[in-house]
Amino acid sequence: MGYNANTINSVEPSTTGVYLLQGSAASVICFGRGESDAYSNSGASAMSVGSSFYFYDTNPTNTIKNATVNSGWISSFTLPAGKYQVSFQSHVVFSATGVCGIGLYDAATLISTPMQIGDVEASHGVAFINITSAKTFTFQITQATNVSSVALQGNYPAEFGYLFVLKVE
Repeated sequence: MGYNANTINSVEPSTTGVYLLQGSAASVICFGRGESDAYSNSGASAMSVGSSFYFYDTNPTNTIKNATVNSGWISSFTLPAGKYQVSFQSHVVFSATGVCGIGLYDAATLISTPMQIGDVEASHGVAFINITSAKTFTFQITQATNVSSVALQGNYPAEFGYLFVLKVE
């Protein structure tokens, strides 16, 4: 059976998938709480392929020892050596029917399935990271069709964006 294939802090799930973490909590980064702030305040310069994408949180949770994630607008975070599961999602404004993809990068290499946002659909990006030394990861736009300018994004990326990182041992 595959029900105990993943562990969190050396704890296996029950047959129903529940993790009972006694004495310690899972090590996580939780970023993005639906707060409002105009995307024009993010530092983003464009909404085109290769441009940095930003997420917003004024009080993120970070319980991963030696991980670094700032507050406010971010387009990157740093993790120490270890294994991680990463999930992220956001939303953007379009000028017409379009699509926007956002991916997680290790330097110039895409390491996640890109998040896809469209007029009628949205998916989240996911990655499994296994690193032997500390690394900084960035978010970049991977696809952009009819995505409105930075100035026209309003609060959407701040209000709908989130990043979740789980340290897996």
